[in-house]
Order: sequence, then C-alpha cells, then structure tokens
Amino acid sequence: MEESILDKVISSKQSQELREFNPPEVVASLFKQLSNKEEDILRRRYGLNGKEKQTLEEIGQVYQLTRERIRQIESTSVKKIRQLKNFHNSVEPIEHTIKAVLEQNGGALAKEKLMDQLFEMSTDSPISRQSVAFIISRLLNDVFMSQSASGSFRASWRLPSVSLERIRIVNERCFEVISKSGQPLSESALLKQYRAAFRDDSAELDTGLSDHAILGYVTLSQKISRNPFGDYGLTEWGTIVPKRMNDKIYLVLKKEGKPMHFTKIAEQINKIGFDKRQAYPPTVHNELILNDRYVLVGRGIYALKEWGYKPGVVADVIGEVLKKVGEPLSRQEIVKRVLEQRMVKRNTIHLALTDQKQFTKLPDGRYQLANHDTPPPADTSGE
Repeated sequence: MEESILDKVISSKQSQELREFNPPEVVASLFKQLSNKEEDILRRRYGLNGKEKQTLEEIGQVYQLTRERIRQIESTSVKKIRQLKNFHNSVEPIEHTIKAVLEQNGGALAKEKLMDQLFEMSTDSPISRQSVAFIISRLLNDVFMSQSASGSFRASWRLPSVSLERIRIVNERCFEVISKSGQPLSESALLKQYRAAFRDDSAELDTGLSDHAILGYVTLSQKISRNPFGDYGLTEWGTIVPKRMNDKIYLVLKKEGKPMHFTKIAEQINKIGFDKRQAYPPTVHNELILNDRYVLVGRGIYALKEWGYKPGVVADVIGEVLKKVGEPLSRQEIVKRVLEQRMVKRNTIHLALTDQKQFTKLPDGRYQLANHDTPPPADTSGE
C-alpha cells in the first residue's frame, strides 16, 4: 500500500527527532542544578562518567560515608531534579522519542533493542545508553514500565498499556512456529507462518496486532534469538547463537551459499563478530578437516556436505558419478559433473581418468568403471 502524505510527514519528523536525540546533553543540563557531590554520586552510580557503574558501598568508600547515606543522597538528588521548574520541558523531547519508538514496536522492546533503535541516527556510546537508562528508570519511571530479566523475559521497557501476558502469548506462538519449522526463519517467513497458524485464533490479542508489534514482543523472549544474519530461531540452536567454532563455520558457509577457502571463512567469522573470540585460519582449518559435515572441494576450499558434495579424491568423485548414472560417459560429461562437486583443474580430472585400475576407456571414447561389462558403442548416427 502506498505511503500517505501524513505517514511521510510522521516518518520525517521521527527521523529528525532520532538525529537530534542527545540524552547526555539533557542529563548534563539537569545536573547543573545539583551540587558537585550530588552530581558526582549520580554519575558514579549510573555510569554517567564514562566508567563502570559503582555500588553504594564503593561510592561510600570514596566519600567516607555509609552506603545508606549514599543511597539517601542519590534519592534526594533525583527528587530535586524532578522538582525543577524546567524538568518537564527538559525531558519532554527524550520522553516523546522513546515513546514513539516503543509505540512503533507494539509498545514494548528488550532494553538493548530499544537502545539500538534510539541511536540508529545519532551518536551511540556507553554514556548515551546509560543516560537513557537513568532517565527512564529514575526520572520517567512513572511513564515507562521496567521488566527485569527472568526465565521467560529479557530485561525490557514497555508502555503501561501493554501487558506482559499479551507479550507472553505472542512469544509462545512464535516459539511454536519456529520449533515446528525446525530451522531458522527470516523475518518475513516468521510473520507469514505466524499469521497462517493463528489466523482464526487471535481474538484475545486483537486481530490488528501489527508485524512490528509481533517482532517487538519477540525481542523480550529468552527462548528466541536472532543471529547476525537476521534469522530468527531458538536461542539454544548453534545456528542462532553460535558458541562453538563449528557453529560459526557452518553458519558462515550456509549464508555464503557456496564453497569458501578456510582463510576466507576465518576472515568472515571475525568480521561478523559473533563474540570477542578471534578466529584463526589454522583453527578453522582443523575444524573443517575433523568434522564430516564439511567436504574438501579444492585446495583449502570447503563446502557443506548437505549441499550434495561427496568426500574423497577426484577419482572417488568420478566413480560416484559413473555409479549414479549407471552407464558410460564422455570425458566432457564427466568433467562437467565432477566440476559440480570439486573446484579443481580440468587436467586433474583428465589425469584421474587415465588410472586403468579404476576406469576403462571404451572404443567410442566414453569411460566406465573398470571390470564392468563393455556396453555397445554409443549410437552416433542421429537416427
């Protein structure tokens, strides 16, 4: 459906707000009206000084005060900020932007996903993220609901109008769809299968639940994750949250869709950055050699066995080709079929065919496996 003029205006306005989104600037403006000690304690407590957040006890040691006294100063400082005359005018732009992003995603998002979207068009930094967390959790905690991480949910923020029960039902349904598929699903595939599976059973969820809402709610699920390529799957799957080197290699090859040299596989793993661990070519090569899900198809080049590639040297591949066809083949046809399985030079295939212990060349130039009964020559009359 074509985007309306109103939609374009709203989209343009939201983009402008995201470009101008600067929570550290808002925090700095509010902190100017605190004492130096009050500001320092809040910055230390919430990581607003570019360092790790500190506990009440750690801050107490700095000021030679009890942790309870530090807690009191923290609480009093927050209260002082909220009572400032310019408080609402200062935080209103931040509140509006956060609310708009949440509403666009059905009213709820995992905390990290909300941060990702808020800083899509502006400077993203640890201080920026900590500033958002401070503003939501301490200054706007009456506007946004906070959910701590639990067995079912990731840490998240949501609008009061959205219930966790509604989110739970959607996530259970998504889990059912993904489990039934047995493999990672793209965003469009997940939504399509979700709609098809629950088309006639969504009254309690409101049939107008948007695609953005479904995908937003899924970010809260501990059981469902998204891999670096954007596919959805169960968190326990190696193709979604790859932890072992084997999982990373498999996922890279699967997405590439064609054979790769082991050094290129290592480069791609490091480029994607599944985790902080570096992938070294020798380590990747050893994994490829030892795991039978991969097949060597050229010098240092590997493919997935599930693509139909067969293990073995070129002569073995030729033998498999002839067995499968069940009749002699010309050298040209053999070369064509072997090159579908191996990335080797044509001369290597020609040389393998000269092994008379394995292959017999017939009078008409075709080849068959050795020790087979000689078939009649191919009909080349064209009749």
